[in-house]
Amino acid sequence: MRGRIYGIKKSKILSAMLLLFLIIYFVFIALNVIFFKEYRTLWFYVFCLLVGLFEILKGRFFKLDSAFYLGAGLFLTGAGGGVSILSATEAFLSIYVLLAWVTASVLSCIICGQRFHLVIAYSLFFVLIFQLLQKLNLISFSISIAICLSFLLLLVVSALVSFLKRLK
Repeated sequence: MRGRIYGIKKSKILSAMLLLFLIIYFVFIALNVIFFKEYRTLWFYVFCLLVGLFEILKGRFFKLDSAFYLGAGLFLTGAGGGVSILSATEAFLSIYVLLAWVTASVLSCIICGQRFHLVIAYSLFFVLIFQLLQKLNLISFSISIAICLSFLLLLVVSALVSFLKRLK
């Protein structure tokens, strides 16, 4: 049957995974309060990791590309945020988050076959480049915002053109 894995319903497997992830999360919060006091925001990135993993599983079990995209983005955001905290590069957190969503867009295109995610990945990649240049003080903040807004406008126009072509 399609709704079962080794005779167990997929929804039951997801419920068990949710319970396991909740237990892991509460244990981690207790450990974070007791032992890892200097990493005050690490709990959030562990939350992103676990919710992302749950959404990836849900997306693959039920063939939901939106759940897979959200899960991949959250999972990679959690991983990037954890790396930025543990490696003391919190100034580059926005770079890690943008890189996570670019990678999630590319993975969603490859695994789920949604080509629109390549447009999103392309746009986010250029925002990532200009954000990195701004973080390295190679361009000013206002130039970075102007360039990012132009890419946002390009994304909106390409989406409108694609939508209008489908109406014909």
